[in-house]
Amino acid sequence: MSNDEVYDDEQERRRPPLLGTEMREATLPDGTQAVVVVQAGTSQAEVDEKAARMRRGTPEGK
Repeated sequence: MSNDEVYDDEQERRRPPLLGTEMREATLPDGTQAVVVVQAGTSQAEVDEKAARMRRGTPEGK
């Protein structure tokens, strides 16, 4: 296996790594916490907004 791929035992398949992304903790409007995957360098305000959109089911850009 090359360093360019990550083996996912659970799904038994190969997939590319998530380069340029990071897992970040977000605070939702109701105060609960969530963890989301975002592009590296995303501001905390954008992380919180993305988590809120995901919770509402609103697509990005809306």
